[in-house]
Amino acid sequence: MLILLISILVILINKIIYAKYIFQNEFYIADLNIDRTKPKIELLNITNTNKGYENYANKNHIITINFKIVEENLKSVFCDKEHIKIKIDGVYSDFDGIEINNLKENMYELKLKNIESSGKLNVEFIEGVAVDKGGLKSDKVEFDTNIIIDNIVPNGNFLENKMFDGKVSGVINLSEKIRNIEGWSFSEDMLKLDKEFTNNISYNLPIEDYAGNKSFVEVNITQASFINLVFASHNSNVGWTYGHGNYDIAGSKAVSINPVLKTEAIAFNVSGNIDTDFLQAKAFVHTYWGEGSLAKCHTSGLLYNYGYNPNNGTYKTMISEDLVVLGGKKYFQFGGSGINATGSTDINGNRPIPNNIANLHNYGISGVALNLKDYSKYAIVYQILVDKVGWINACSNGEVCMYNEQCAMSAFRIALVPKSEKQYVLDSWNKDVGTFKVNR
Repeated sequence: MLILLISILVILINKIIYAKYIFQNEFYIADLNIDRTKPKIELLNITNTNKGYENYANKNHIITINFKIVEENLKSVFCDKEHIKIKIDGVYSDFDGIEINNLKENMYELKLKNIESSGKLNVEFIEGVAVDKGGLKSDKVEFDTNIIIDNIVPNGNFLENKMFDGKVSGVINLSEKIRNIEGWSFSEDMLKLDKEFTNNISYNLPIEDYAGNKSFVEVNITQASFINLVFASHNSNVGWTYGHGNYDIAGSKAVSINPVLKTEAIAFNVSGNIDTDFLQAKAFVHTYWGEGSLAKCHTSGLLYNYGYNPNNGTYKTMISEDLVVLGGKKYFQFGGSGINATGSTDINGNRPIPNNIANLHNYGISGVALNLKDYSKYAIVYQILVDKVGWINACSNGEVCMYNEQCAMSAFRIALVPKSEKQYVLDSWNKDVGTFKVNR
C-alpha cells in the first residue's frame, strides 16, 4: 500500500514540474508602409498675356504654366531644361526664354517667352523629374497647352470691284484669320474682307492676326464715282494742279521744282450723291498787304482778304455766291494768283510788291479747315506741306491745319473717307511728317 502511494506521488510531482515549464510565445510583426506609388506631375493652369486670344501667342507674349508634384515622400525634384522639354508641332525647341520658379512646396511655374518658331505648343516632363524616398521616379508625361505659336505676319491681297451705281467694293483675301476690323465685313470662313466705298481713296489698312502679328494692306480705290471730290492748287510758276483723292497731291509739281514755291490759291469742287453744301471749308490767307487788306485773284477775279476767308466764322461751300470756273467746272476758291507777283497791289492799288520780295515767294495759303455737314458716315482728312518743314501732322473734321500764319503751304492733300477709316488715313499720312515726299 505504501509503495502504491509513493508511486502516485511521484507521478503527480512530475506533472507539476512539466507544467511549470510550459511557455506561451507571442510574436509581434512591425507595421511597414511600403510606398509603391510613383510621384505624379499635375497640371494646374495655363495663362497667356495675349488677352482675348489666349489660344494664340507669338514671341512677344509670356505663357505661364503652373504645375505641382504629387508625392508625400518626395526625395528629389529636377525642374530644369534637361528634364522639362518644349515641343512645337512635335519637334523639340531649344530657346533662351524658359524660366522655372518654385512657388511653394511642390508647386512650380514654368514661364515661356521669345519663342521664335511656329506651331502647336506642348510641354513634356521626362521620366524622373520627381523621385521619392523609395527610389520611384515620375513617369514621362506630355501636356497639350492648346496654344498655337504663330510668328508669321498675315498677308492680304486687295481687289477693287466696280459696282453698278458708281460705288466700289474693296475686297481683301487673307492668308489667315485676323482680328475684327470695324467697318469691314468678314466672310464665313474669316478669310475674306469686303467694304463698300463711294469715292476714291488710298491708305494702308493695318491687319492683325490672332497671335498679334501685324502688317498692312494697301487699299486703293480708283474707280468710285458715287461722290466726286476735286481739289486744286495754284502756283504762278506752274498754274493750277488738281487732285482727285488717292495719292494725289495738289501742288506736287511745284514742290518737285522747288518747295519754296507757295500755294497761292486753293479750290474745291464736290459733286455726286450728297448735299451741295456737304463739304465746307475756310482758309487762312497770308498776304504782303497785311491785316485788314483786300485783294483780287489775277485769273478768276475772286476777292480775298488777309486772314481767315470767310472772315465771319462761316465756311464756303458749293452754294457760295462767289464760285469760280476752272476747266469748265465750278469751284469755291480761297486766295488768288498774283499774290507773289512783282507789282501786285491790294484792291485799292496800294503797296505794290517789290521784285526782291516777290522772288522770296513768302505769301499764299497758310492754313485750311474742312468740315462736313454730316459726320454720321464720313470723315474728312487733310494735310499740308510747308517749305523747310515738310508735311505737318494731318488734321480732320474741322481742325485748322496750319504750321503758323506767316508760313504759307507749298502743297496739300485731302481725302473724304468712311468714318471707320479716318484713323487709318491719319496714320498713313503722318508717316510722311517732316519729309517732302510728294510721289508714290
